[in-house]
Amino acid sequence: MYAVEKKFEIEMKLRKEIMNIQELKSAANRSTTLANDVCNVLGACEQRLQQLETAVLPLYGDTARLQLVHQNMERTAKALDHVINYYMVSRELADLIQAGPHTTTTETLNIYLEALDKLADAQTYFNKNNPQSVELENINQLYNTGVSKLESAFEELLNRNTRPLSPTAIMDMIALEEDSSVESVSVGGSSSSCSVQGEALRAAAGWLSAAGRAPVAALMAARAPAAKAALAAFRDYLRESSVAASPLMRAKNLLNRSDSTSQRRTSKIQKVLEKRANKIMMKASQTLEQSTGLAIGPRKSIAEYGDESGSEALDEWEAEVAGSVASAVARLARAEQRALLGLVPLAALPALLNAVLADCFALLAADVERVCGRSRRAAHRCGGGAAACWALYCRLLRLQPDLERALAPASPAPFHAILHTCQTNGVRALEEWVGRIRAEGASGAVDGTVHQLALAALAHCQALAQYMHAIGPALLGEPAYQRAVSQLPAARDRNAAVLAVYMRKVLAQLNFALRNKSEQYSDALKAIFLLNNTLYLLQGLQRTGLLEILCLAEPDCEANYRDMLQEHKSAYLQSSWNKLLSYVQLDEPLPAKLRDRDRQMLKDKFSCFNREWEECTRLQRGYSVPDAELREALKRDNKQALLPPYTAFYDAAAALPFSKNPDKYVKYTPLQIATQLDGYFDEAA
Repeated sequence: MYAVEKKFEIEMKLRKEIMNIQELKSAANRSTTLANDVCNVLGACEQRLQQLETAVLPLYGDTARLQLVHQNMERTAKALDHVINYYMVSRELADLIQAGPHTTTTETLNIYLEALDKLADAQTYFNKNNPQSVELENINQLYNTGVSKLESAFEELLNRNTRPLSPTAIMDMIALEEDSSVESVSVGGSSSSCSVQGEALRAAAGWLSAAGRAPVAALMAARAPAAKAALAAFRDYLRESSVAASPLMRAKNLLNRSDSTSQRRTSKIQKVLEKRANKIMMKASQTLEQSTGLAIGPRKSIAEYGDESGSEALDEWEAEVAGSVASAVARLARAEQRALLGLVPLAALPALLNAVLADCFALLAADVERVCGRSRRAAHRCGGGAAACWALYCRLLRLQPDLERALAPASPAPFHAILHTCQTNGVRALEEWVGRIRAEGASGAVDGTVHQLALAALAHCQALAQYMHAIGPALLGEPAYQRAVSQLPAARDRNAAVLAVYMRKVLAQLNFALRNKSEQYSDALKAIFLLNNTLYLLQGLQRTGLLEILCLAEPDCEANYRDMLQEHKSAYLQSSWNKLLSYVQLDEPLPAKLRDRDRQMLKDKFSCFNREWEECTRLQRGYSVPDAELREALKRDNKQALLPPYTAFYDAAAALPFSKNPDKYVKYTPLQIATQLDGYFDEAA
């Protein structure tokens, strides 16, 4: 049973597989038929595509050739239009060029500049492609005419807008140094119109520079005279506005202007200059007697004092004027720098700026030379104006950074040359001052008061101390000062040490000169003269603070001065009283009963004493000791030196019967002597 079922199952599977094989054969036949049909269709399509390609490819070639021909025709037409414009440009622009540029607005000027650019392009075309063309000659002629008219219009516009700054405007610019802004100073005119004209100038100058015809000559011709005229007018204004009957009023009159508008516009500069002017007037108006409380040198008239103080004030005022001119040059340099920037190529700016300011620097150099000359003449007479050039030099040093910035990118060599000249003359003035001390010919006063040379030397050193920071480096350039300073102990302030070395030279020469001048006096008055001068110098050095500086070069200077004072006091006492004291000394005690020779000896001693005392009193009442403390000290010393010996002699001899007429010989009691000693020096004081 099992075998039959198994066999039946196998037969059924076989029958099923046979049916599957038949279905596969049938599907294979259908697939083969479809494949053959598709191949036939694709072959037909390929054949038709080959036929289409054979027909279309020639058409594509013809189309590409037609497009190339079209593009060539368009380019040719554009080129012809461009070339035709070059041939037509001279006729189209002739009227515009011949009319010249209109500089009222930048728009009209730009139209003219565009026309010149078209002519320049045409020139370039014909020079490259057809140099022999007649049209090129027409274009060249029209272009040159246009450029000439543009240059003329630029010069006209430049001249119309270039005016010398007024003195009051420059003074305001100097007064506003802290603002350091040219724009902050109003010089008149409409700001909008100035802006439009400035833009027109820059546009025209920019085109000319780009065309290789930078307007350097025009700018030089317009700006240089204007800058020189502004500076000259400013300098003349400073001088003319300060003219008065006395040179002492120069600085004051500068500020007392009657024009109310000018006063309002220059209120700031007045505040600046008033301080300087008041300082000058104070120094000039005070005579040396008023400033020191001493009688000075030989008695002079008021006119002579006025001449001396006026000369010193004039020296200082000349320095102030030159310093103000230097400040004006710095302000003008900044104004010119800003005015020229953008009008010429940057490479041409340094040379142009130097050329424009050359005359200004020449004026400044002349003023500096004038101040230096006056300072050296003051040094030659040992006057107080010898430091004026150093005041100017310090002001120039303060202006140097500002002026170098204003000159950039130009070279500051002209200003450096002026600085060097001022420094060189200042050093020479210092040395000439020292050299003239010995040769100073003024004799001392008849009363032995302080010599004017001592006052001048102290005032000279005090004035130099203000400029120590400038004098120090200048003198260190001299080998003698280098050696002297190198031998000193290390000082914190090297400039002070240099000034101390110079002061030591001045005071050494002064001491030598005073000793020579003291030879004109008698011994007592000689000592008084030296005593007055030595004390004045010591007190002056202490009062002004110069003693601390001098100690850097001469540590024992104060002790030396005090030793000299003691030496002169001793010399005065000895020369005054040694002879007088010899008459009140007894060689031997007097006997109880006087002999004839004793009586005669006493008569001679009293007579000689009276005569010598009266002569000493007459002379010494005319001696001058201006210092009250010294005057009283000398009176005390005189009493200590004279009264004890005379009192002893008076007590021993006055009551003796050596004469029938004792009042003839015994004229002065010790009290009377003391009273008269108290009156010494009072008349001259």
